[in-house]
Amino acid sequence: MLVALNDTIGIKRAVNDLEKQTSFPCTFQKWNLSIQFYISKKQLNQADSLIKTSEQQIPKKDCSDNYQLIVLLNKARYYKAALNYEELSDQSFKALALAEKLKDTRSILAAYQLIVHLFTRQSEDEKNWLYVQKAAALIRNENDPKYKAEDLNWLAFEYEKKYTLTENIKLLDTAIAYSLEAKQLAIKKQNYAEIVRCFRIQEANAYHRGRLLEAIKFIDSAIDYAKASPLRINPASLYFSKAWDYMDLKKFEEAQLWQDSSLYYAEKIEGRSPATMSLYGEAAKLYEAAGNINKAYSTYKQYGKMKDSLFNLQRTEKINELEQKYEKTKNEATIKELAQQKQLYLLLAIAGILLALSIAFYLRQQQLKHKQNILETEQRLNRARMNPHFFFNALSSLQKFALQEQDPMTLASNLSKFSHIMRETLESTYKEYLTVEQEIDFLNEYLELQKIRFPKTFGYSVSASNDLDIETLLLPSMIIQPFVENSIEHGFVGINYPGEISISFKEEKNELCITIYDNGKGLLESGKVHSEHISRASQIIKDRIYLLNIKLKTKARFNLENHPSGTGVLVTIYLPILTKSENQVTNA
Repeated sequence: MLVALNDTIGIKRAVNDLEKQTSFPCTFQKWNLSIQFYISKKQLNQADSLIKTSEQQIPKKDCSDNYQLIVLLNKARYYKAALNYEELSDQSFKALALAEKLKDTRSILAAYQLIVHLFTRQSEDEKNWLYVQKAAALIRNENDPKYKAEDLNWLAFEYEKKYTLTENIKLLDTAIAYSLEAKQLAIKKQNYAEIVRCFRIQEANAYHRGRLLEAIKFIDSAIDYAKASPLRINPASLYFSKAWDYMDLKKFEEAQLWQDSSLYYAEKIEGRSPATMSLYGEAAKLYEAAGNINKAYSTYKQYGKMKDSLFNLQRTEKINELEQKYEKTKNEATIKELAQQKQLYLLLAIAGILLALSIAFYLRQQQLKHKQNILETEQRLNRARMNPHFFFNALSSLQKFALQEQDPMTLASNLSKFSHIMRETLESTYKEYLTVEQEIDFLNEYLELQKIRFPKTFGYSVSASNDLDIETLLLPSMIIQPFVENSIEHGFVGINYPGEISISFKEEKNELCITIYDNGKGLLESGKVHSEHISRASQIIKDRIYLLNIKLKTKARFNLENHPSGTGVLVTIYLPILTKSENQVTNA
């Protein structure tokens, strides 16, 4: 009896039918389906007990290997749900070996999918992609329409995830091709769950290509099919995707309404699960970006409570930062209200002097326009803070260290570096400048964490000339990191030699000269995707220099070019000599 793993109603119906049978194969199949049902409902104690029972009752006959294979796969699924990746690895590879021995294609594919999940959680992208390709070969040759749509959608999601890491547009094209093929099969079979997944992939495709209105149409179709499905499909993740589509369209009210619905259904259906915790973390960022600091603060506190019960990580600094921004917003609103009242009184007092009023109004408008340009630039910089994928990937790497029972002092040191980087990134919203010494410390910690994510991929050096007073010499915050991030995330992709990053600070003709060099693919060979990331880093530094030149009337500038050696990119930044004296920035 074949039942799809995501069809919980079908599983319960099949179990009830098997209750009437007394033969061992029927009893074993009943146990097998019940285990899958318990795992899908996160009832892990019941699943574990039934796994042990089924293993103990396997007869010592020629067909025992077939029963043992089912037990191994169920063990792997259990450990996947329990987040025990060491045991998941052990059971998955045992199941794969036995499935290959029995030439059981469906079980080989199931083992591949479990192994892909394992390497995804361990951030081992190369091994992950190796098994995705092995699974793809089986899926492309699959003829059973019962599983074809489900398998094609799984493959499409893996290609879409790989695109987010590499930004290779061909991967996204392949993902959408698999999804469209799955859609035809799912509609023919009226498989609502897989139709919903097809529309989700199409939404992701449109989102990545910047077609946000089209993305909303696809996610609306997914929501409609989820509501019409005879199975209970949790719409929380669908509402979450729609919220971020509206967020990118700058329709903040609609974004918050859909995010509210997402959290409601996540709590109602999933409860306090890792998925719900993740939604709360993302919701806090959405509310903050929409300017609703009060709601962002309360949502992040709820995220922190869930996180405590699952991972026991510190969240105090983020909560404090949101609380400070919340208080700052209230104070700014009060000041703004008082300023508006004062302006009204002044306008009433000088209403009779029309000519003077016209001149004052014109000058005031010019000043506000100038301030608006500065504020828009500062807001653009705040939105361009360090890529959030770095934080999630760094946490995954640190989680891997913890699961592998690495030296606790090493783990503590890495966690300290991570928290310091996160704090510096968040606090840079308020810090205009930092010392060269602080920047060097920040870059060293950032690069060390990146080396955890990409071991043996690159080396680095950060140095300052001896004649620089790095303790008092200042520079704008977060001006170097975007180029360093670009070198690591994109410049070294696909190279077959060790990467190197060199960052140096020196004084040159009464200016602070900063050079950033990497030996990666360079500007001409890296293609459109890399150029877009170079453009992002360039825009960040342009905004920083624009603000610096306006406020201090300086001539800061930068240059971006291929390195004269023909390998890699060279960035040269020229800044004025700024020093800190009695908590003020002055021209030296």
